[in-house]
Amino acid sequence: MPDRDQLLDAFAAGSLLRPDPTYMNVVDVVRGVASACGAELPLDDHARAIAGHLRDARHIVLVLADGLGVRTVDALPRGSWLRRRMLRAIRAPFPTTTPVAITSLATGEYPARHAVLGWWTHLAEIEAPVTVFAHERAVDGRRLDALDVAVETLLPGPRLFDRFTRDVALIMPEGIVDSVFTRWMGGTGKRIGYRHQADFVDATVARVKQADGPTFTYLYTPMPDTVAHEAGMASPGAAAAVDALDGHLAAIEEALEDARGGVRIVAVSDHGHLDIDPAARLEVTEGDELCQRLRVPPSGDLRTQYWHVKPGQGAAFEAAFRAGLGDHFLLLSNATVEELGLLGPGVITDATRQRMGQYLSVARDGAVMRYAGFPGRDGYLRMRSSHAGLTPAEVEVPLILGGSGFAR
Repeated sequence: MPDRDQLLDAFAAGSLLRPDPTYMNVVDVVRGVASACGAELPLDDHARAIAGHLRDARHIVLVLADGLGVRTVDALPRGSWLRRRMLRAIRAPFPTTTPVAITSLATGEYPARHAVLGWWTHLAEIEAPVTVFAHERAVDGRRLDALDVAVETLLPGPRLFDRFTRDVALIMPEGIVDSVFTRWMGGTGKRIGYRHQADFVDATVARVKQADGPTFTYLYTPMPDTVAHEAGMASPGAAAAVDALDGHLAAIEEALEDARGGVRIVAVSDHGHLDIDPAARLEVTEGDELCQRLRVPPSGDLRTQYWHVKPGQGAAFEAAFRAGLGDHFLLLSNATVEELGLLGPGVITDATRQRMGQYLSVARDGAVMRYAGFPGRDGYLRMRSSHAGLTPAEVEVPLILGGSGFAR
């Protein structure tokens, strides 16, 4: 059976989830928040509903809790802040990985338009995959500015926060608060760094209480994602990270309960997590027949990859892929990706099309795959949980709404 038909069967069975704009998703939430903050952009019914929750609040805090899937929140005690404040399940953009979702947050656009397609994104201007957040060429770590690549070349989407009419600030871990990506995303907004997870509570509370007018605050936490990758989402370490996050957000809500004009806390996530199948931890090397058919190394992520094939090598590439990876990954043509709207609704931009290559592969089970020419093999071998695919565990994330006036 063709891989396209297998994918559709998986969608019908519910083992994989088809990107579908009729379900509320992270882009809807971002657009609703942006509208409540004064930005003018088209809204569907989902985004209008989000905006309606927020318009009367003087202060809006948008939290991105990296790696927090719906299943994790559903497993919490009923009295936990996250579970009490969860409004509904929504969907993350595909591929379900942090650079994709956060670029959607920064632009209000789907990957089909913003062109950041994975942890490693192919950049036509240098004919190589680049590591988006590190702003460097993936194979050798050379900085993109040293290669005369402007940040706007990698990140062509329009920035959203500069269109807000409120005072804007980003509260980020100090290790990334001054990164190229954060500076681009924040635009003219303030950037506030924190060292320890508990520190973002004080930073957020002080930011709101000291404000002279309406504010928007974007708060990013890498938890529970960091621990989940190393130990698995079901590990005691991940559970402790989620419990701590629960307490920190509850503390922000309590401290700001009486803030003048009201506060709304909107928390979402970029993806959930899926345990890796140890028997399907795969690598491809430059010398493999599969890679001999490529113009450049594969890009994407561990559970979703893009393949740029040499002219006239399509059939040979497909045969080599199915022989080596076909038991664990579906291989889809770029035409199928566009037909099924996997990267989001609407027309795919030229930049996105250049970065897609001729094929996309997506895991059908708990498999992961990396190109051996990229650094980070030791971390890959230690990793216990991953994401970027289409399983419900990866796609379904919570929409959490708290703040002033909510019953305890």
